[in-house]
Amino acid sequence: MKKIGNSHFASFIGAGAFSRRKILTMAGSAALAITMHSAVMAGGLDKNDIQLVTVIQTNTNPYMLQWAAGSQAFADSVGLPLKTIVSNGDSQQQLAQIQATIAAGKKVVVTINPINSADVPAIVKAVTRSGGFITTQWNKPEGYNPWDVSPNYVAHLTYDGYSAGKWTGKALFTAMGGKGGIIAFKGVLDSPPSKQRYDGMNEALKDFTGVKILDTQAAGWDRQKAYDITKTLLTKYGDEIKGVWAASDSMTLGAYAAFQDAGRLGDVKFSGNDNTEEALKLIDSGPNFVDTYSSDGYYNGALGLAMAYEAAIGKLDVSKLTNDQRAGNYSQFGVDKTNVKQQLKAPTGEEIMAEINKGLFARFVGPELK
Repeated sequence: MKKIGNSHFASFIGAGAFSRRKILTMAGSAALAITMHSAVMAGGLDKNDIQLVTVIQTNTNPYMLQWAAGSQAFADSVGLPLKTIVSNGDSQQQLAQIQATIAAGKKVVVTINPINSADVPAIVKAVTRSGGFITTQWNKPEGYNPWDVSPNYVAHLTYDGYSAGKWTGKALFTAMGGKGGIIAFKGVLDSPPSKQRYDGMNEALKDFTGVKILDTQAAGWDRQKAYDITKTLLTKYGDEIKGVWAASDSMTLGAYAAFQDAGRLGDVKFSGNDNTEEALKLIDSGPNFVDTYSSDGYYNGALGLAMAYEAAIGKLDVSKLTNDQRAGNYSQFGVDKTNVKQQLKAPTGEEIMAEINKGLFARFVGPELK
C-alpha cells in the first residue's frame, strides 16, 4: 500500500488537490436542527451539497503537509473532493480564500489551522452565516467559545503546548549536559501553542541553571525564516550556542541547516516539535537532533474534517456534546531515540481512517488549557 508521505503531497498542495484513493464510504441521514443567527435550516445537509475544505498556513511546514494528507484521507473515505487552502501566513488572504470558496455556492465543511487567534471570529462568522460547518484547531481567542456562537461552530481542538515545551526542553537540556547557551524560536506571536510551548520550555529551564537563553525569535513556523535568522545569530553568538529549541520541527530544521552550511554542527543539540519525517530521520541517524513531539498531524487533519462533516450531515448531534468536548485537548507524545523507529513509517489512508473510526473522541483527554 502506498504511503502518505510529505514529499508526495508537497507538489499538489498549492492546487488544492491530491491523488484520490477510495478507502471507504461514510454516510449519515439523521436530522439535525441548526440555528444560524437569524436563519434556521432543518435537517442535515445532503452530501452532494457539501464542499470539504482544509486550511493550512504554509506548504513549507511538514506538519501542515501531514495535516493536509489526513484531510485528503478523510475526503477520499466519503467520496468527496477536497479544497486545500494555503494561507501563506497572510490573514487577509486566509479569509479571502475562504469567502471565495463559500461564494462558489456549496455549503462548506471546514477544518482550519488559523494563523492567529484573532483571525478566528471573522472566519467562523463567514462559515456559519453561510450555513457551513467548521472546526478550528490550535488557535482561537481566549473566551471565544463554540457554544456561544452556533452549533455550526462544531468544536475547537487543542493540544497541550505546555507539556510539549517542557518535555522537549528537558530532553534538549539533558543532551547538552545541563550547560551552555541556546537560541529559541517561537512560531507566531498571537498563537496559543507557540506561547504554551515556549512557556513549557522555560518551565523546564528552571531545573537547569547552567543553561541560558541567548536569544528568542519568532520565525512564523517557517523553515527559511529560521534559517536566515540563525545565520545572523551564528555571527552574533558563535560558539556560545550549544543548543537550539524551536516550537516546530520546520524552524528547528531551518536552524539545523544554517549550522550545517556553516560547518558548525559540532556538539550543538537541536530540539523540535511536530514529529515530521525529516526530523525523525535525523533523530534516528545522528547525535545532534535530540527530540520532537507529536500531536499526529495526519490524525489532526482527518479528525477536524470528520467532526465538522458528521455534524453537517446530522450524524453528530452537537447539542449533546459537553463544553469540554467542544473545546478540548487531544493526546500527544514525545519522540526521541528510544521510540523514533516506530514513528518513521508514514501511515496509509486506510491507517489514518482506522484511527478516526475508533471514534471522534477516542483521543480526547480533557478540557482546553486556560
